[in-house]
Amino acid sequence: MVGMTDRTVHDEIDTEPFVPFDIPSIAAKYNPKLAKRIPKFLYRKLEKILCIKQLNDGLIPGCKGDGQFYLDYIVNYIGFKMEFQGPGVSELEKLKGQSVMFVSNHPFGGPEGLGLFRWIYPKFPEARLLTQSMLGAIPTMKKFSVFNGRDVSTLNKAVEENRSLLFFPAGYCSRYLSFGDVFDYEWKPSFVKIAKRNRQPIVVFFIEGHVSKRTLNWTRIRKFFHIKTSFETIYLVDEMFKMKGQTLKVIVSKPIMPETFDDENINKHDWAQRLRQYCYELKTNPDAEFDPSKPATLPLT
Repeated sequence: MVGMTDRTVHDEIDTEPFVPFDIPSIAAKYNPKLAKRIPKFLYRKLEKILCIKQLNDGLIPGCKGDGQFYLDYIVNYIGFKMEFQGPGVSELEKLKGQSVMFVSNHPFGGPEGLGLFRWIYPKFPEARLLTQSMLGAIPTMKKFSVFNGRDVSTLNKAVEENRSLLFFPAGYCSRYLSFGDVFDYEWKPSFVKIAKRNRQPIVVFFIEGHVSKRTLNWTRIRKFFHIKTSFETIYLVDEMFKMKGQTLKVIVSKPIMPETFDDENINKHDWAQRLRQYCYELKTNPDAEFDPSKPATLPLT
């Protein structure tokens, strides 16, 4: 069993100032007309739900450090730990110096990404974490992150440079599937495309846990009324701070070699779902090896 690593990687120190999160300013940036119509009391309510004071208090002191310092700082500020188990823990040593595709389930929708990357980064200092564009507002995050959406060029550059990458292919925190258990929804296949292009081995992580029933049930209610907007994401910051004192068990798979995915009769989407299913097999059998001939049967939603 392996605990979290100490600070071992040093980047150049960041001098770009961090601008604290401010809900009215963010609203004005993305929708100026709507921002003017929102009453002040509603802004105050949103700031409380989104834990803006806790975010700013925690982010500002650590934003001047190098990449590893920031990862150590922010995970310690949130207050959770990770314990790494499984055959991949020792196997990973053999991949040092190579470009690797790391993929994981997404039980908490964000903080587990920082904890997981904190463990990967000292071993693969050229690696990058794929995350949401809004986190680019934190200067130090830019040192080790690439972004999707409007800043997808950062991801494209990392692919061209053949960097190791950490993906959460579901793109959203785990939710109730149709049969009532908590899993990721379908995995988007872009990571398979990149891994095949760059001939990267794939390492799969399974992280135990999930968000509270409050957040999970809001997803159920939204889906019942056919509401597409995932408004329950406003609770994810609160969920993050509720992780204080938790220790998350992480299972690390054996590396899956690039030639495993050479069968062109299986498309990228199917490979992604087979890997998703394998991720959850690690929960009950940490020593399980990926069987490329085993079709995915886990529901997508």
